[in-house]
Amino acid sequence: MQVKYPCLVQLRSCKNLEKFAEKFGGKIVSVEKGGVDVYFEDVNDARRYISRIKKFAKVRIKMSIKQPKIFFYSVRCLDEDRSR
Repeated sequence: MQVKYPCLVQLRSCKNLEKFAEKFGGKIVSVEKGGVDVYFEDVNDARRYISRIKKFAKVRIKMSIKQPKIFFYSVRCLDEDRSR
C-alpha cells in the first residue's frame, strides 16, 4: 500500500497552464487575481504536473511543507510570452 500525501500547487503569473491539471488528477480549488490554486491528492502527481509545466514555460519553483504531510509548491512563470 502506497501512502499518498496531499499537495497544493499555486500557479502565479501563469496563464492557461491550469488546463493540464485535470489530466494529472488535480482539482482547481480557487481562482484569484494573482493566480490559480490546484489541489492534488498525491504529491507525485503534482510533481509530474510541474515537470510538464517546465517544458512549456520558464518557471521558478518553491517547495515548502506548511502543515505535517501537506506539500505546497509555488510556481511562478518568468517568461509570460511562452506561458500564454
